[in-house]
Amino acid sequence: MKINIFSIWLFSLTIAICAIIIIGGYTRISDSGLSITEWLPVTGIMYPLSNYQWQIEFSKYQQIDEFMLVNSAMTLNEFKIIYFWEWFHRFFARLIGALYLIPLIYMLIKKKIDKKYLFRIFLIGFLLGIQAFIGWYMVKSGLVGRIDVSQYRLAMHLTMAFIILGITFQTFLVTNIKYIDYKRFYNKLDNEFLFLLLFLFIFLQISYGAFVSGTHSGLLFNTWPMYNGSIFPYIENKALSGIINFFETGEYIIFVHRTFALLVLLLVIHINYILYKKNKEIIKSYLIIIFNLSFVLQILLGVLMTFQNIPWHLALAHQGNAIILFLISLSMWVLSKKSLQKTFSEETFS
Repeated sequence: MKINIFSIWLFSLTIAICAIIIIGGYTRISDSGLSITEWLPVTGIMYPLSNYQWQIEFSKYQQIDEFMLVNSAMTLNEFKIIYFWEWFHRFFARLIGALYLIPLIYMLIKKKIDKKYLFRIFLIGFLLGIQAFIGWYMVKSGLVGRIDVSQYRLAMHLTMAFIILGITFQTFLVTNIKYIDYKRFYNKLDNEFLFLLLFLFIFLQISYGAFVSGTHSGLLFNTWPMYNGSIFPYIENKALSGIINFFETGEYIIFVHRTFALLVLLLVIHINYILYKKNKEIIKSYLIIIFNLSFVLQILLGVLMTFQNIPWHLALAHQGNAIILFLISLSMWVLSKKSLQKTFSEETFS
């Protein structure tokens, strides 16, 4: 594959966005997200160094409900740990901002960006700015009257992260498709609709997973595939009614998450069957093989998490593997588009 500064920049942004999703996941898992109670875009980059500065930050945290109702016995040294992860999450977000802006200015001056990609590039920058506001909007929801952030705002934050990741990586793929070994990576993956459907299903499952995390629904049942011996989860609290249950009632949420995963599995089986009928040598289609293995791993991680009451390392592996599934499904959709395959053929054989 031919390397150029524009491709390196896009690939670096892709890796950085993947990294911050993982960092954000651990920040969430370790209950560190509310440790910094202010949003200071400029001065917030400074890390407390003196004991006096630490006491000030700790006193701010002691005023919110999470500390008073959950962590009232927390020591300053324990606070420093959760503070670090929230600070590091925000610091890395600023780093991504710099990684986006500084090279962009250089490439615009040197005219290193094809004009047809400018809209996508500026859209990425706009969404990065919106994401910063969403991040604070999410944190703010957990500071008063709650001991955790709103699952709606958490889902918004996670979904936006994957939208930004998707646009960035898709742009990278489109700009480099002519350099990709067609037969080796996506041999006859020519059913654009099925791969688009798979990509959308993966995206929706990831986004809805934020509601599982935000409501701690995954902790309700440590059995699989049954729900404590029942086919359907038993719901004790029936105060809510209607569609809102699918976003606020844990039993509904975990049932939908597990059931939709089964639906995705059926779609994956169907795609493999279609590809096998069209091409007996499906083993040469590396992307679909890697996707299949990652998808099986994702199921295994989900089941192990359920039985072990969601330990942090499995939860983080589950989220990290979801990123891999997202990127591979996006790749298969992009590379299955007939317009791009035509471009590939024309540029390869001209």
